[in-house]
Amino acid sequence: MNRALLVGINAYKTSALRGCVNDCMQMKQLLMEYYGFTEESFKLVLDAEASSANIKAGLEWLAQGGADPSMVRVFHYSGHGSYVADQSGDEPDGQDETLVPVDYKSAGMLTDDTLKTFYDRFPSRSNLTLIMDSCHSGSVNRLVAEDVVFRFLPVSRAEQARIDAARAKFGEDQRSYVRREIGKLREENLSDEDLDARIEKLFIRFEKKRFGDIRKRESNILLAGCKPDQQSADAFIEGEYHGAFTFYLARAITESSGQLTYRQLAERTDKALSQNGYGQIPQLEYRSKRDRKQAFRPFVA
Repeated sequence: MNRALLVGINAYKTSALRGCVNDCMQMKQLLMEYYGFTEESFKLVLDAEASSANIKAGLEWLAQGGADPSMVRVFHYSGHGSYVADQSGDEPDGQDETLVPVDYKSAGMLTDDTLKTFYDRFPSRSNLTLIMDSCHSGSVNRLVAEDVVFRFLPVSRAEQARIDAARAKFGEDQRSYVRREIGKLREENLSDEDLDARIEKLFIRFEKKRFGDIRKRESNILLAGCKPDQQSADAFIEGEYHGAFTFYLARAITESSGQLTYRQLAERTDKALSQNGYGQIPQLEYRSKRDRKQAFRPFVA
């Protein structure tokens, strides 16, 4: 049986949002109507229930249910994003993107590295789709309407200082690593194909990892509401509050009766956001540039 974990948080004690629960209800309806999900397929974690512990428990639940590769798993998160200083030394900008549970002040945020530990528990080759309607940037896009807020929680000055230090350390480690690898490549007589593969591996090592680096595993795919340096809008659209990304993603699914690929879904959502005045650009990410076929899979199939 397919499974979907839907997390939506409006009820932050500070910087409350308004469209996140509606996003989850909309996603639930679409998955049932077009993709064969049933009431038993869902775990909804909303508002006051969306604690760090409950979100982690939801991810544990999502990983269960067997290793059948035809089983579809969806994790949809709608709420604030933020960042903290990178502790593992694997982020070029010195910061780990985070999801923000309702109790983040006492329990902390859910970092990329934490999320990865949960994704690693999923069955090998499991079909996991992440849909992330949050953002990790404090930069201001052009305002599309008066009644819009953005799904980003700013960090403190002390945290920003730790991020700056982590970024500097990453740069030093990167230069040292590249020098070693270039030395190794000079000693090996590689074919062009093998050389390209090794170079791509080097680039991937230094790419920004988002939402737990879902691309590490085959059959996993990420749809994010914006680029890392943009913001996702929480807006009043057609009489209700929604995340703009989720709203127009849902519209693209409805208009196609669910018959579209990941690539088509990302492109149509991007076009609708642009036509309606939103500056955010949705992102589609998968295992590697050499595995583009994932973009042409039917959505959640």
